[in-house]
Amino acid sequence: MKNYQNKSIFLILFGLFLNIYTIHSQTSNTASLYNWFDKTVGKQNLELYNGPRHVNLYRTLDKSHSYYFSNNYSTGDLKYQGQNYYNLDLKYDINNDIIVLKANGEYDYLGINLIKEETAWFTLNNKKFININFNNPSSPAYMNGYYQEIIFSKNNTLYIKHHKNRTKVIDTRAISDGTNQNSSDEFKEKNEYVLKYKDAYYKISSRSDIIEIFPQYKSEIKKYYNSNIQLEESDKKVFIENLIKEINSLIPNEVN
Repeated sequence: MKNYQNKSIFLILFGLFLNIYTIHSQTSNTASLYNWFDKTVGKQNLELYNGPRHVNLYRTLDKSHSYYFSNNYSTGDLKYQGQNYYNLDLKYDINNDIIVLKANGEYDYLGINLIKEETAWFTLNNKKFININFNNPSSPAYMNGYYQEIIFSKNNTLYIKHHKNRTKVIDTRAISDGTNQNSSDEFKEKNEYVLKYKDAYYKISSRSDIIEIFPQYKSEIKKYYNSNIQLEESDKKVFIENLIKEINSLIPNEVN
C-alpha cells in the first residue's frame, strides 16, 4: 500500500499546480498524471504486479485460442485495488476468466494474472467489462466473474459472459514403429447473455425468454427474429445487442 499512499500524496501536491477548466480536461489530466507517475516510479514496483505468472495451458494448431478478441496484448484500462490504471497491455483469458497483464521492463516477456477479487473493471477493444461480484450483493448466484457491460438506459443493461467451448482434437499419424498421437485444443465461441431490467436479472437464450420479459412487444420481437435469421446464425452477439437496442427504443421515455 506504500506506493498507493505515495501516489495519492503526490497527486494532491502536484494537483495544486494544475489549471483545470472543464470536467473533460480534468479527466484527461488525471489519466495523464497517473501514467506519468507510474512511468516515473516504475510500474514493476506497483502493487499491480502482485499476481502469479500467467501460463497458457492450451496447445492450438489453428487460429483458435482461449482469449477474448485476440491472443495478443491490447491496450486497456482497469481499476485494481481501488486505483485506476491507463494504457496497460492486457488480454483476457475467457475460458479461465483471468485478466493478464504484460510485465514491464526487463521481464516484459512475462504475463501476470491479476487477482480477480481486487479487480473492479477493465476495458479491452473499446469494450467495458465489470467484475459482477465486486461490491454488488444484488447479483444473482448464477453470475460470477467478468461480464461485458452494455448500458442502454438506466433500467436496461445487457451483460455478456464471453465463453468458448473447448474441444480436444486428436491427430493420429502412423509411423514406422507404431502410432503417434498428438492432441491439440480447438475453441469456438459460445457466449451467455443476461439482461438487467428494472433491477431484476434475466437469462436470455431464446425468443421466448425475451417475450417473457417484454410481453407488450411480442409482435415486434417476433418480427425482429424473422428478419434477422442470418445475423443470429453468423453473429449471435451482435444479434442480441441490436435486439435489446431496438426494444429499448420502444420503451417510453419516462421508463428509461
